[in-house]
Order: sequence, then structure tokens, then C-alpha cells
Amino acid sequence: MKKILAILTAAAMITGMAACATKEPAGLGSQPAAEEAQGTEEEEAEKPKEKIRIAASFMSLNNPFWIAENDVLKAEIEKRGGELVTYDAQLNAEKQIQQIEDAVASGVDAVIVSPNDWKGIKPALEACNGKNVPVVVIDTKVYDGDLVATQVVSDNVLGGKLCAQALADALGGKGNIAIIDLSTNMAVQDRMEGFMSVIEEYPDMKIVARQDGDGSVEAALPLMENMLQANEQIDAVFGTNDPAAIGAIAALDSANKIDGTYVVGIDGAKDACELIKSGKLLGTAAQYPSLLAAEVVNQVYSILDGNEPEEDIIYIEEQWVSKENVEEYEQKNAY
Repeated sequence: MKKILAILTAAAMITGMAACATKEPAGLGSQPAAEEAQGTEEEEAEKPKEKIRIAASFMSLNNPFWIAENDVLKAEIEKRGGELVTYDAQLNAEKQIQQIEDAVASGVDAVIVSPNDWKGIKPALEACNGKNVPVVVIDTKVYDGDLVATQVVSDNVLGGKLCAQALADALGGKGNIAIIDLSTNMAVQDRMEGFMSVIEEYPDMKIVARQDGDGSVEAALPLMENMLQANEQIDAVFGTNDPAAIGAIAALDSANKIDGTYVVGIDGAKDACELIKSGKLLGTAAQYPSLLAAEVVNQVYSILDGNEPEEDIIYIEEQWVSKENVEEYEQKNAY
């Protein structure tokens, strides 16, 4: 439009000059129209492009996994000359919605979200859509996938299967299992789906306790204490992320019941690796926050360039980490 305006202005000047009765000497008065149009275009080209601003909303930053994701997002976005604005919802679904609405109102170009509540996040997604701000999901799927551009997540069903198979092997297919859940989180729902699909193949493996936490060590510890008091025999614990597993281990340690109780988690954090080496954690289904975050940034910039995502959901595979491979994994991938 600016280029068209410059051409129209130049045309009007030529008409005006032709109508003029008195000619001015060369080099005085108005410049030739073509030069003026060219100057206008050059001025437009010289204007610095506005920095792309991207908001990242995390359900919480109390987990090394989410911190690692945020660090990679920041590095990758700044490498491209952009700016990352990070929001920590502190496990509060309403706070997360408000933070995203505030980010949209501030004029961000895109939103990256790891939802606290996979269904409850809908008002925030609608706010983004209302302002034509593209949303890319990281790590945890949303229910209303039609309101986001694409979703980049770990293969959490696989993660749950890896945990269940490890417990089945350790227990010889027989034992009582306790689960520290997070049922409002879609990633955890996927993990539970995978976990239960394997447990169902072992009729002598029983789920004797299952309680909801919030994905933190602090919440998992008292939950595990309650489950120990309510159940005479617990042979294994599925912590649906590493902090939940670490909280369970703390409670088992305190109750002198860690020996002979197998605990598994999901994430692949450094703290989990140390517990694997000490023998307190059987293993963890490792996710790759660096790969997730890098792919999310690729998707965001591709979308901002006008491209349509090729996939609605992009899965990043998980890996089982135990005593056999923890040293190698820790050197290359732990966070």
C-alpha cells in the first residue's frame, strides 16, 4: 500500500507540473517523481523491523523439566532476534488464563502454552484466536486442538508403558502398586493410558492406591505417607513425573520402607538420575525438553512466516533410563 501510495503521489506531481505555466530551472524546486518514489521506498526499507515477541505460559516452573524447556525457548528465540516473555501459572488454571489474556492484550505475536488444565485452558485459547495470535502447545496437549496451530509433545503413552513394563519385570508380574496421579493434565492422562495398558496384561499386579497430586515433590510426599498408612503392603510406586517419584521416595525413606519398594518416574531430570544411581529409583522414562522446545520455536516462526503446520500433533519419543544406561544418558541429556 505504501509503494502504491508513493506511485500515486508521483503521478499527481507530474500532472501538476505539466499544468504549471512557469518552468523552474533544473535542480531547483520539486525532484523528479521517480526519484521521490524511490526515496520513499528506501526510507521504508531502512526502517528497523519490530522485534517479534512470543509469550510462553507454563503451568509451573517448579520442575527442572519446564525450566529446561523455557531456557531452550529463550535461547532459540533470542538467536533469531526475538524476545520471549515467560509466565509461571504456579499450578493455578485461572491464573494461567489471565496471564495469557494479558499477554495477548500486550501485543505478543504468538503464544506457547503448557496447560495446567487441558480443558479449562479454552478461554485463553479463544482470547488468542480472537486477536489472531497463533498458539503452539508444548509438552501437554489441549482438549480443543482446533483452537491451536499445532502441538509438540512427548510420546507420553509410550512413557507410561515403559514405566509399567519396568515394574512388571522387577516384580516378576506380581505386586501391589500405588500411583501418584495428576488427572487434570493431559500428558499424565496419556501416561496413565500407557501404564494401565501394560498392567492389564498382568492379573497379579494390583493398583491398591491412587491419589491426585500437582506434579511437585511437596505434594507427593504427604500423599505417599497417606497411602503407606492406609495400605499394609505397597510393592511399587508409579510417580507420573520425576518430582512425584522423588516425593514418594522421601516418604518411603522416612518410613524405612524404601528397600524392596520399586519406584518409577517420568522426565529424566538430574535429581532422578542421582536416585537411579543410588538404587532408590528403579528408572525414569526420559523426555527431551531441548528437542521439544527447539521444535516448538521452529513451528512458531514457520507459522509467523505464513506457513501451515504439516501435523496437528508432533510427537517426540521417550527413552527408558535405568542403572544400565544412566551414566551415558546423564552425560548427554540430563537437565
